Amino acid sequence: MYSMSSVIDRARGLSGAGERLAWAASGLELSALGLASSAELFEPTPVLSPRLEVLAESGGRARYRFPLPGTPDARGNLTGKPGPLGTGFLWLTVYRGGPGFGGLGELLRARCTQPRSASLAEREWNLLCHLRAHGVGTPEPVLVGARGAGLFAAHSFLLVRAPEDAFPLPRWLRTDGIGAERERGLEALGRALARLLRSGVELPELRAEHLWLTPSGSGECETHEQDGLRKNKLPGVTVVEVGGGRMRARAAAAALAALFVELRALFGAEESARIEALVCAGVSGGQRLRPS
Repeated sequence: MYSMSSVIDRARGLSGAGERLAWAASGLELSALGLASSAELFEPTPVLSPRLEVLAESGGRARYRFPLPGTPDARGNLTGKPGPLGTGFLWLTVYRGGPGFGGLGELLRARCTQPRSASLAEREWNLLCHLRAHGVGTPEPVLVGARGAGLFAAHSFLLVRAPEDAFPLPRWLRTDGIGAERERGLEALGRALARLLRSGVELPELRAEHLWLTPSGSGECETHEQDGLRKNKLPGVTVVEVGGGRMRARAAAAALAALFVELRALFGAEESARIEALVCAGVSGGQRLRPS
């Protein structure tokens, strides 16, 4: 379902239309979101959901959070009948063309560099799908849309499931990353960053707050030669931000230099060096990370 080639081909095939939508799963319609049209996804208002929250807004990019139909409220009260997508919260990222974020330079880079995409939301979609296909935890893609025919679309949106029972790394360290769980977190981070580099995706804008951790045992299953599939006993690590990402034949470890400066401040020299060693051990060729 998350083959990047199929996602890119689908976007290309629809690029002649004034508006295009692509779902991660087949058979879904906007009614699964409680919507009659896509207008509220391109221009969100409280009509989209009375519980709509603005998480971040900068230039031509904004991120929102809202619940799926039927998701219980903060008191646990049912709010309606769940739809085919179940319950939970979604993150909606909207790009609007203009002189700020989403300007001509960003759109040209999205179109002319890998993964080639006709809009900035589709660029993020393609990066998420590629990362997931290579074992890197990301929010689950749900729907992507764009408006505008021609070489690229300046107005687009990306809809993903918000991580559940997860916290940004700095908060996780304060509340959950204590004792043995902290040790498991070190290993989980090292493995996750190694998979990121092996995927061929560079995320030079990746920061500690973009790494969300779930408690041990709540992550996905992992494969073992003797035991087959069994529950991963390490904390789950989810990369929640891929803005500014790009694909290379061989991702450079130096792209994580800024992140490791932050990790050194959060963990200290000894523990951050252990994370670095795990990353190096997990990357073919033993690349060295050189935080500045």
